[in-house]
Amino acid sequence: QNGEDGILRYLFAEIGFSSKRFLEFGFEGKENNSLRLVLKEGFSGVFIDGSKLAVAQFKKATRAFGITDVIAVNAFLDLQNLEALIESNGLTGEIDLLSIDVDGNDYWFWENLTCISPRVVVIEYNASLGPDLSLTIPYEPTFNRIEKHATGFYHGASLAALERLGKKKGYSLVGSDGRGVNAFFVRDDCMTQGLEVVPSNVAFRPHRSRLERGYTLEDQSRIIKEMPFVAVE
Repeated sequence: QNGEDGILRYLFAEIGFSSKRFLEFGFEGKENNSLRLVLKEGFSGVFIDGSKLAVAQFKKATRAFGITDVIAVNAFLDLQNLEALIESNGLTGEIDLLSIDVDGNDYWFWENLTCISPRVVVIEYNASLGPDLSLTIPYEPTFNRIEKHATGFYHGASLAALERLGKKKGYSLVGSDGRGVNAFFVRDDCMTQGLEVVPSNVAFRPHRSRLERGYTLEDQSRIIKEMPFVAVE
């Protein structure tokens, strides 16, 4: 969607494949971060999403393409069921890719994941929070960003917050996509000379679609500044 396939292709060209396994939660049935790896690189893994439609679309597509080693699970994730769902669908230990895009508790899910050790992490950041603030929304098991704020600008965590979390978990921020949606992290022991650690204020890109809708970055920040946030140290 935002050039993620090319970025992932570059990263894996640098670090190589290991298990060729992935986990992606928050996905669209016809468009997601792992699909090229499944179709072109023989990846197996698990998709999880709260949308019955997304899961049904993907299952229909897998039948059409003859894909048999990828599971799509319809479930609304929270911290109580997160690891149990992953383990019950056969994923533990090292995997090549983790992709998180749930429009809400992204920070908290990554922070609490311990049953897997991804080599590359793709995670959505909230560009409306700007390049400098280190913030995430408070954890809420049933968080829905549109119910919380009609603009949809209130969700997830800032890039600076995710950078700090990545460092604590042993990951280096290596960049973001050009439309200001996803950040890319590589596990520290997988870093190569061809990859550079990029500070969050350099990697930051504003959310292009929100700018195209007429909201400046200042507008976005102002609109949600009174909403509750948790500071990430």
